[in-house]
Amino acid sequence: MLDLIDGFPDQWEKGWELGEKQFFSLPEELLNIVVLGMGGSAIGGDILQALAREKINCPVIVNRDYSLPPWVGENSLVIAVSYSGNTEETLTSLEKAKEQNATVWGVSSGGMLKEKIEKNYLQIPAGLPPRAALGYTLAPVLALFNNLGLMEIPAEEIEETREIIGEINQENGGERGQEGPAALLAEKLADFLPLIYGPGALGGVAARRWKCQINENSKAPSFWAEYPELNHNELVGWEEPEEVLEKIKVVNLLDYGANPRNKKRMEITAEILQKKGVGVQVVPSQGKYPLARVLSLIYFGDYVSFYLAQRYGIDPGPVPIIEKLKGELKNVD
Repeated sequence: MLDLIDGFPDQWEKGWELGEKQFFSLPEELLNIVVLGMGGSAIGGDILQALAREKINCPVIVNRDYSLPPWVGENSLVIAVSYSGNTEETLTSLEKAKEQNATVWGVSSGGMLKEKIEKNYLQIPAGLPPRAALGYTLAPVLALFNNLGLMEIPAEEIEETREIIGEINQENGGERGQEGPAALLAEKLADFLPLIYGPGALGGVAARRWKCQINENSKAPSFWAEYPELNHNELVGWEEPEEVLEKIKVVNLLDYGANPRNKKRMEITAEILQKKGVGVQVVPSQGKYPLARVLSLIYFGDYVSFYLAQRYGIDPGPVPIIEKLKGELKNVD
C-alpha cells in the first residue's frame, strides 16, 4: 500500500495523459452531469463535483445507487466509473442512463462496464485497489473536461498540482516518511476515534476521503462532517457520554481558499472543543489553485491512513469484510 501511495504522482501524470487523448460529442444542450460510482471509484466524482462549484456552469451530481433520477435524459452526460468494471450498483444505473438516452462515457480497468459501452470508453490499468487508483479515475476525467471546454484548468494550476503532490511524496513517502508529518499525525490519532472536519465543498470532499481511507486502510472507524453545516447540529452533540468524548480527536482540514466565515467557524469550533478537553489537529491545504489545494489535503490524508494502520500493526491492503459482503450477495442471487 505504501508503494501505491508513493506512486500517486506518477499515476496522476499517466492518468492525465490518458484523458487528454479522449474526445467525444456532448449533447447539444448540456443540462447536467452525473457521475455513477461507489466507494473508491466514486471519490473522483466527489472531487469533480466540488471543483464544479467554481468551474462548471451546470449541476454535477454523484449517483451512488442502483436507481437513477428521472430527470437524467438526452441532455445529460453520464460518466460511469467502476475500477473493476463490475460494480453492480454502477452497472445497474448505467443501464438506466442508456434507456433514458443520456450520453454516456465509461472508465474502468475492464469488466462488464467495458462490454456495456460500445464507444466513449477509457480503459485504465488493472491490478490496483480502487481507493489507490485515484490518479486513473479522476485525472482522465479532468483532462477530458478541459479538452471539451467544460472546465477550464489553466496550465499553471496543472503544474502547481504536480509540484505539490511531489513535495508531499518527498516528505512522507518511503523510509523517510516514518519521521514525516503524516506519520507524526497518525501517532497522535492512534487509539482515538478521528472525526474529520472540512470547510465548504473542497474541504468537505477532502474530509470524506480521509474518513474512507481510515476505514479501509487503517481498518478503524472514522466520520466526517462539513462546515458550516456541522455548526448547526453536530457541534451540539459534544456533551454526552463523557467517556466516549474522551476517545475522540478532531482533524480540521483548513482549505485556505474557503469562505472567511467558514475559517472563523473552524477557529471558534476548535476553541469550544478544546475547552471540553478534545484534541484538535489542523491540517492546512497547500497551493493557490483549487485542484492543488484539494489534492494536497487528500494525498496527505492517504499517508496518514497508512501510518495509522502501521501503528495498529495492520496490513492496510486487504478488505476481507467487503469481499465477504460481496460473496454473501452472490449467494443471495
